Amino acid sequence: MNPKSSNEDTELKTEERLLLVDDNPANLQVLMETLQGQNYKLLAAKNGEMALAIARKAQPELILLDIMMPGIDGYEVCRRLKSDPHTSEIAIIFLSAMDATQDKVKGFKLGAVDYITKPFQPEEVIARVETHLTIHRLQQSLELRNQELQELNANLERKVEEKSKELLNTRDAVIFGLAKLTETRDDDTGLHLERICKFVEILARKIAKNHPEIDERWIRTVTSTAALHDIGKVGIPDAVLNKPGPLTSEEREIIQMHPTIGGDTLLEIRDQWGNSPFLARAIEISMAHHEKWDGNGYPFGIKGDAIALSARILAVADVYDALTCKRIYKDGMPHAKVKKIIAEGSGKDFDPEIVEAFMATEKEIEKVAQELRTLDENKTVGIATINRQKAMAAWRQQICEFVELTDQKQPKK
Repeated sequence: MNPKSSNEDTELKTEERLLLVDDNPANLQVLMETLQGQNYKLLAAKNGEMALAIARKAQPELILLDIMMPGIDGYEVCRRLKSDPHTSEIAIIFLSAMDATQDKVKGFKLGAVDYITKPFQPEEVIARVETHLTIHRLQQSLELRNQELQELNANLERKVEEKSKELLNTRDAVIFGLAKLTETRDDDTGLHLERICKFVEILARKIAKNHPEIDERWIRTVTSTAALHDIGKVGIPDAVLNKPGPLTSEEREIIQMHPTIGGDTLLEIRDQWGNSPFLARAIEISMAHHEKWDGNGYPFGIKGDAIALSARILAVADVYDALTCKRIYKDGMPHAKVKKIIAEGSGKDFDPEIVEAFMATEKEIEKVAQELRTLDENKTVGIATINRQKAMAAWRQQICEFVELTDQKQPKK
């Protein structure tokens, strides 16, 4: 045993209290003389009622309990002590002239830890008392260690949670910043990403009760990856992306390539680093946010539930923001008119469930849009000249680093 454990045991032992219970004063005297000098604090009771009272107040570590006593016998005292949460952990050794097997079995069934038959040998009493007190000390030490371990685990879990939250916040901030690279090439989108992410969160929370897969983690992931829906526009020429007027059919075909440009980039990252919920949602949103419920969207013309739920949510949020925002080639539509357009698109352009969720939350969405547009009007948004190839390469590298960091994936061999 190491010195620390020895010191702890000695400290516990100096505080140990023994309650001796016997209606015979001579027996009590013998017990007192037997156990004196053993470094115990000895307490005495001459009947069951007194034993119960002392036990509740003094909380002894061990009771040596006679069975045959007037009034409440030892069995009943044991039963009451074990049924009381305040005294149930006290170890009890029966000390009795009753030596029949059934008497001993009854005592053990009531919760006693040992049974000594009278007349007893002093050495036997000392040995058995010390054995059970040693067990008691070990139990106390184990409980203390368990408590310390629980506290350490709780602190570790708290630190891990804090670090995980920090990493997620960092990932979200960097991903959002990288997504803004695309937005800076489009001079009049303003706080489009901020609005889209908020709209998506509102709609996701509204439909959550109908979808078991939607939990807080899913909502956070979709809300974060919503910012990546148009990252493929990094690969669209400036002349097409910023054209101040209607697009030609050829130009429209070019700009309709942005979902696959973004999606293919994310697929490359997934193939290199493995899948994760973050990448799965990002791919869904980037690839399918221009698909339509009736199959008349692009780039694949898929329809209905074949379109990922995350992309169906994004589709409504994106159209609402696009129609209500002022652009260099058009004025923004009023909320009421856009609300009507979205309602008319239910079952055609949009998932009816998402449209229903939009109608139920349209006041909240309108308020968010107004607040962010007011903020947007007070900011100066400039046009950044971006080299598309370098931007795409930097974007891929940054996404890889943060997917690896936060999702703890390893490259495929």
